[in-house]
Amino acid sequence: MSVSHRPVRLGLLILDSIDLPHRAIAGDYEQLFRNLFEVGGHEIVPVDVKRQTLPAHDECDGWIIPGSRQSVVDDDIWISQLRTWTRQALEAQVPLAGVCFGHQLIAAELGAQVGPAPGGWNIGVIDYEVTDSPPWLNLPGRYSLIASHQDQVLTVSSDMELMATAATCPVGAFTVGSNVMCVQGHPEFVPALAASLYKSRIERIGLDAVEKALATLEQQLDRHDVAHWLLQTIYQGSPA
Repeated sequence: MSVSHRPVRLGLLILDSIDLPHRAIAGDYEQLFRNLFEVGGHEIVPVDVKRQTLPAHDECDGWIIPGSRQSVVDDDIWISQLRTWTRQALEAQVPLAGVCFGHQLIAAELGAQVGPAPGGWNIGVIDYEVTDSPPWLNLPGRYSLIASHQDQVLTVSSDMELMATAATCPVGAFTVGSNVMCVQGHPEFVPALAASLYKSRIERIGLDAVEKALATLEQQLDRHDVAHWLLQTIYQGSPA
């Protein structure tokens, strides 16, 4: 099936803010995703879920649920409300792209187990092996993204199709039908931002782990390819 390349309205659910010292490097989440998607003429529509009412699902062609420093199992009211919104979006087959926290939240709503990674923090450039290519995409055998997460998806539910895996992250990416794609890595992150974030978390993560992660940041990234796949999935699931 051919996929249109018309400009789309991409709703971006803002769940968190990058702390000021790091934000000066490449901007906050809104700017990071604008840099990633607006080059193609697509419109980013930000919605701060902690300060604004969650939007109607049909206000945009598709929705990006990005990262947050919190866990999907936290009992904050905004997380509970977002989970309900996401569950309803899945039931209505709304096009969704999940990144990191969003990847985990969508998986949790589909019945998958989400929890702390057995090996601790996943940071640095992670090499993911593609296990299954959706029929509307022609994926390579592997891709690399910057990672920064302590929790991850631990199991795959019957509604999820595993798309990619990594040595330390068994569910690196998955799809649901032809309208949802989720990735654990951060296509919006650039190496300088990741380095700054890692260095600020040495006490939490450990010096050795941070130094190893920093050494990986010179590797080639496939962030723009992954952004293209997410966008193609939104095209695939949205009306022409």
